[in-house]
Amino acid sequence: MSNEKTKINISKVISLDEVSKKISSREPLFSKGLYHWVMFVLSLYTRVREKLNIDYESFVILQVVVSHSLYEINKSGNKTFAELEEQMSSITRKKNINTTKLTFASIAEVLQLPRETVRRKVIALSKKEILTFNTYGGIKLGPSYKTIYKDFVSQTTLDLSSLIKKWEKTGALKTLLELDK
Repeated sequence: MSNEKTKINISKVISLDEVSKKISSREPLFSKGLYHWVMFVLSLYTRVREKLNIDYESFVILQVVVSHSLYEINKSGNKTFAELEEQMSSITRKKNINTTKLTFASIAEVLQLPRETVRRKVIALSKKEILTFNTYGGIKLGPSYKTIYKDFVSQTTLDLSSLIKKWEKTGALKTLLELDK
């Protein structure tokens, strides 16, 4: 074997440090963006337990009811935070509004949970007046949701804003927005 074939030309050797600097200057580290996301989720989970005093499954059931309410509210156009707060309060005061009825079965289907689990958790949320339900009107937001909207949703919005700012600073937001390209 000749020495010419095994001899390394120094001008063709690329430093691993140089490559990693070039890559990191072009692409943000995924781990930072993921870390910020995980911290957001953990904070949300903790606030659900401590501030709302409910388990996470109940919280997700509540989110289905909120989603249904937002769907109905948005039929009349987009709302500001304050307008939405008034609309949510209005829903909690009305005994029956002209909307499609949300049932235990529909929530169970959306979340792929047993219907009995949904029923038990909705009953527990109704005891706290976070939700209300009856056979005629279905499941709706209860009078205590007004406080949740004002405090919990406001804090979650601030936390989400902070998350997006961190993603923007690290370049993760730009990467996320360009994923489909």
